[in-house]
Amino acid sequence: MSDVLHVWMDNRCHVGMFIRDDNNLVEFRYDSDAGAPISVSLPLDGTWDEQAPEAFLDNLLPDEETARQAMMFCLGAASTDVFDLLDGVDSTGGLVFTRSDDAESITRAIEPVDENMLADQIALIERRPHSWWNEDGVHERFSLAGAQGKFSLTRIQDEWYWTNAVVPSTHIVKPQPRDLHGLRDIELAVMDLALLCGLPVPQHGVLSVRGHDAYIVERFDRAIRDGRIVRLRQEDLLQAMGLPGRMKYDVGVDDVLDLLHRVDASDELAYAWLERYAFNVSTANSDAHAKNYSLMLGADGVRLSPVYDAVATRFWPEFVQEYAMPIDEGFPFAELVTPSQWAELARRHMLDEERVVVLARTMAAHVLTQAETLRETLASQEFDRLMACLRKVNESIEPLF
Repeated sequence: MSDVLHVWMDNRCHVGMFIRDDNNLVEFRYDSDAGAPISVSLPLDGTWDEQAPEAFLDNLLPDEETARQAMMFCLGAASTDVFDLLDGVDSTGGLVFTRSDDAESITRAIEPVDENMLADQIALIERRPHSWWNEDGVHERFSLAGAQGKFSLTRIQDEWYWTNAVVPSTHIVKPQPRDLHGLRDIELAVMDLALLCGLPVPQHGVLSVRGHDAYIVERFDRAIRDGRIVRLRQEDLLQAMGLPGRMKYDVGVDDVLDLLHRVDASDELAYAWLERYAFNVSTANSDAHAKNYSLMLGADGVRLSPVYDAVATRFWPEFVQEYAMPIDEGFPFAELVTPSQWAELARRHMLDEERVVVLARTMAAHVLTQAETLRETLASQEFDRLMACLRKVNESIEPLF
């Protein structure tokens, strides 16, 4: 007997079904009247790789199995299978998933969150980074991808509420693990730096409640229309490529540029992505993998999402220093990247060589110049250490001041 997960847009518009057959293969079927694809990797004509449907779902869940176990327990799900965990939750992008084929099943009460609840949730993740969901009967139904502990909230008329399939989240809260000192401040600083360097960045800041501080960011896959919160279609690059989450470090720069050229033959999407990529290289973000870039799918076409998860990971010596997407596999450290390597990358993809090189060198200059303003917001020791990282990774790029 087949296992089915129904897919809805805007809560009530049924667009298709994920179906698991007796051989445990997950397929996807669009409704005959589906007007737009749910993913670049799942076109309406049905020409996709066999693994793409399950990979699309898998990338909506936390990376770690321990987090999925906690999610199963707190949601009362039958298992950690993607069909069970995504049933009736608020997830990334514009879709809602249900086991039921009845739109009326997408009904949940709206539940307010008081300061004590917020403080408890932040403290829980500070202590146990994989405990994203509260164990005390709190009715929070969400799914977020990634490895760092986090949770989502909805802001309605200046009050916080738990999120679910009916109530889309508007914000993501990322408490700082106790064993990673300075993470909140560095992420805030680098996101501020992205804005100063001319990149689109969502509203972000610090949520302070009863002695607990956490990084908070406004979701860019949500919008307010006619006074109502709506979900926007979004997918990360792994979903767009039809690849499972375990392959987030296997995707290279060339893979991304090939994908973006297929989506946009003018290559303007590729140039825009290279700006974001250059920013991550020049800000010592060695962990900028394929899930740290996303596409927004709209009626007017595909565009890149704003910058997110921008952290100078080389700030912490215990983190991997090689960057996740090297231009040249033979030069795995950002400080080894030269203008000539950027030029070669452009030639490989028939991009404007001068434009790409100037883009990279200019971004390096912007980063080094604008970073000086962070002196006002970071503690002196944090600022000095961050600046040392930024100078190091930009040693060979020849910044274009």
